[in-house]
Amino acid sequence: MIIMVCVLPSLLYGQGRADVIAGIDKDLSEKRKTISEVLADTGLMYLHSLTPFREVIKKNANAQEVTIYTPVEPVVRIVVNGQVRDKVGKPLNNLLVYFYHTSDKGWYSDTGVHILEREGDHRHARLFGYVKTDPQGKFIIHTIRPNGYPKSDLAAHIHIQMWKEDGTPLLGIPGELQFADDVRMTEARKKKSMEEGFLIADNTGTKAKPVYNYFIVSNSHD
Repeated sequence: MIIMVCVLPSLLYGQGRADVIAGIDKDLSEKRKTISEVLADTGLMYLHSLTPFREVIKKNANAQEVTIYTPVEPVVRIVVNGQVRDKVGKPLNNLLVYFYHTSDKGWYSDTGVHILEREGDHRHARLFGYVKTDPQGKFIIHTIRPNGYPKSDLAAHIHIQMWKEDGTPLLGIPGELQFADDVRMTEARKKKSMEEGFLIADNTGTKAKPVYNYFIVSNSHD
């Protein structure tokens, strides 16, 4: 007879959430785990809305490709390729990139569309990550295809923010990354998105494995 044993994160790191988060921080800082392994761990999903957990992910962010979906996350997996340059074409290295988006239901949390209006979405969205740009200004995200909000005509999107090495925000970047093949991306919606400075990318992959490439130009001054 084979007995399956499931070891919960709380047993690995201690009983309290603070102990679990401290253990994750130690594993990341000592390179025993990657950001992707942590964010794609179904057993750690209950921590995603917590500020201390998110700060640990932020602190340990690096320029490796990052995966944020769990094995049980439904719908289509996508690849987001980004490249950030200044207005004269110089790649911007070692930027901290924060991103978050909805689930396939159009929800930011496990239980509803919004956690606490816009601020809750920004600080507590379940599907999120931090990554850094490499010397070519590039970053790569493996995630799922988000959906637009229920009872809305807004197109699906990924929210994105960036900071320089000294912690100052990078200005002049799109607040949202959107998808040209989204069923909600009508000509009127596309026009409005472009007026608002959002980036819209075509799928350069396949229907089953979409790939979206975003070329971001910042007007920030050094």
